[in-house]
Amino acid sequence: MAWKKTKDAVARIGEYKAQDGEIKYRNKNIGAKFENEEGHESVKFDVVPVGTYWDGWVSFYEPREFNKDSPKTNAPAPARQDDDVPF
Repeated sequence: MAWKKTKDAVARIGEYKAQDGEIKYRNKNIGAKFENEEGHESVKFDVVPVGTYWDGWVSFYEPREFNKDSPKTNAPAPARQDDDVPF
């Protein structure tokens, strides 16, 4: 039984004031909603927000496709191949 991703699970985790003074919200993709051939739905969380701002609500949006050729901005820098091992 194969599961297909149908929605992104998104939580509002904060807010900030933009340069023009408008209040903007910080949202975090925290997982996804899946559906199988029989119509059963499941949610898989990759992270669970904590803190005083998150009120427990999760919204579902159409999955976003990201450019797979562009590097991730939060990925660690690759290790240099010419570094000596310190042991």
